[in-house]
Amino acid sequence: MQSDPDFGLGSLYVKLAATLMIMNRKPIFQYATTLLLSLLTTISFGQKIFSIQTDPRVEALSIFYTLATANTLDTKPTPSTYYKDVKTYFKSYNQHQSLNWYRNLKNWDGPDMASLGLFLSQKHPFKLEIKPEINYIRNASLDTFISYFNAFYKDCQVETFLTNHKNAYNKINKKGELHIEKSGILAEVVSFYQSNQSGEFVIYTDFLCNHGSNAITSKDQKFAGKIIAKAGYIEDKSKKLTDDSLVNFEPAPNVVAHECSHIYLKNFLSNYHDRLFKIRSYFLTTTAGKKLDEAYWENEVDELLVRACVAKILSQKYGEESGDAEIANQSKHFKGAKELYSFFDAYSNHRDRYRSIEDFYPEMIGFLESMATNNDIIH
Repeated sequence: MQSDPDFGLGSLYVKLAATLMIMNRKPIFQYATTLLLSLLTTISFGQKIFSIQTDPRVEALSIFYTLATANTLDTKPTPSTYYKDVKTYFKSYNQHQSLNWYRNLKNWDGPDMASLGLFLSQKHPFKLEIKPEINYIRNASLDTFISYFNAFYKDCQVETFLTNHKNAYNKINKKGELHIEKSGILAEVVSFYQSNQSGEFVIYTDFLCNHGSNAITSKDQKFAGKIIAKAGYIEDKSKKLTDDSLVNFEPAPNVVAHECSHIYLKNFLSNYHDRLFKIRSYFLTTTAGKKLDEAYWENEVDELLVRACVAKILSQKYGEESGDAEIANQSKHFKGAKELYSFFDAYSNHRDRYRSIEDFYPEMIGFLESMATNNDIIH
């Protein structure tokens, strides 16, 4: 845990914006928010809360996967000037032996395959440097795949393509970050938790993936303190996008709030692990009565808390209807979600008593134990 001075000037700006939110000084806040949010990702303050990045290894794997499969798969990449550039640049390499080798495999890997890039060496020829927790290459040996990928990367001059588009990647990512900053969701999250917990939510882009996002987990020190996801560029059918459409990568504010919440709530589970373990069966039963494997109990506790908090954050940011709709959706799976959501009124309505989420931890564990006990009595 870092103390306030270690966070530096950037954190001071965010904390000031959050404080103004709590104080509800609207005229000052409206001016301050515009200024402070514009500085949020440009001033270093230890660790940023949120960033969007393009990793050339991930993008190179995505290009390989797209060129090998796009003509066959039903779901194509979202139309854009970038996808047009990919098709034009690599047209003469369409029959490269590495692409044909992959096409001829009995089965293809999932769209999360490009996530493997984060575990490879930085420079070509690539080799595995960190063992991933997930087997991203499921239909060939990893060594064989990397060998074919290395040949494709070299012969098809992938590095040149990536270098030529580096400025475009940075521009797209910066616009995505500004979208989140202007939404005000980051200041709302900080305002809600008022915690000194450090960490960062990082989105790695995959502009050719039209299949959503996937979490990337690793216990390696390189990823310490980070919550990571690879996010695709999902097509909005209503906009009738074409090869002349610019990439408009804008993460959903509620998704950002969700992942950042994991950072601020990460100590709750460790602080109360033994007490939560005793009532784990409560969290392993869904609203519909389905029993989950015991290995999932910690994840279920974490997700229940995060989703209840995010619903409360959305309620404060966008109004009660937004929060109610969010928790109604989450309660389809998480038993006790609605009750926990209502319980957090005791936190949000008494910020003079609870200056940070950590101050509210004793009440949170007590409420969870009460819910679990009452559930046992009823059943």
